[in-house]
Amino acid sequence: MNWGNEFLAWLATDAGWRVMSGAVIPAVAIVVAGVIAAVIAKGAVRRLIALHRQDALAAAVSGFVLAGRKSAHWHELGEVERVQLEHLIAESETRIRLLPIAGSGLAATWASHQLESMKRDSSGFRFQALQTLGDYRDRLIEWSQKPRSAKKLFGADLEQWSIDASNEYRPSSPIDGAPVSEPESAWVSSPGTTDDRTTLTPEPPSSVAVHTGTMPLIITHPRPASSVRERVLPGSV
Repeated sequence: MNWGNEFLAWLATDAGWRVMSGAVIPAVAIVVAGVIAAVIAKGAVRRLIALHRQDALAAAVSGFVLAGRKSAHWHELGEVERVQLEHLIAESETRIRLLPIAGSGLAATWASHQLESMKRDSSGFRFQALQTLGDYRDRLIEWSQKPRSAKKLFGADLEQWSIDASNEYRPSSPIDGAPVSEPESAWVSSPGTTDDRTTLTPEPPSSVAVHTGTMPLIITHPRPASSVRERVLPGSV
């Protein structure tokens, strides 16, 4: 306690007050001002980054919405307009995927699938394409306002499309226990003989057939001319 009392007594002197008012108080004020300025600057930078991300997200979503409007009328577009639309889709998808925003990959994948669906429906199912366009626009706008809701907005559709794709490309297998019918061999009826069926034997492919990719002709075993006449006209020989 003695050093505390001595320090307070020293502050009460003129020398102590000069040190306090000329060095300590300004130093503390500078430190506090620096901390406050850093906090303000950090908040301003965060708001600026968030504003920049929001502008980039709005531009990418606007590009996707414009691409959706054109995709709904894909059948009416000319060749040049279709090429421009493909460039717009690729650019919008790249912009969204590069954004450091939650769910950007899911949104880009879902939007690309919906655009292809609208292109297919633009010819014979115009009403369906326009309905898809409305849902497509609303979901993208909702996601741009709440990026963390991407899984809720797009997850179910992406999962269903993945299941459909796997079922579409799954090779079909015969049911266990079901009889497998064998192809019947070609035959030629021979009247007047006990051998009612004569199996046709395929000719081995020649070098020309192998080179050109053509299938060999189906012919029977060579028989003598007298045997052929006997089969066609019995009693002629």
